[in-house]
Amino acid sequence: MNPELEALLKAWDAFLEAPEGAGANRLQLLYEASLEEAANHSRTTKEALHRAVMRYHPRWVRANLPPGFPKQLGLD
Repeated sequence: MNPELEALLKAWDAFLEAPEGAGANRLQLLYEASLEEAANHSRTTKEALHRAVMRYHPRWVRANLPPGFPKQLGLD
């Protein structure tokens, strides 16, 4: 997997898993900064990258479930 995409997926996942409040706001700002930086490197828009993150995030989560975790209980 592309390291920049994986870093964005991890940043998005951390934001989604954070409880609401200042910590979540900080994680959202970090995600947006990472998104901006990746967009500048790849010469694409932040919106297109965010759509890619939204599309691949559920697959990435399922791929990173612990062994033996029932897939049907995964985030479908």
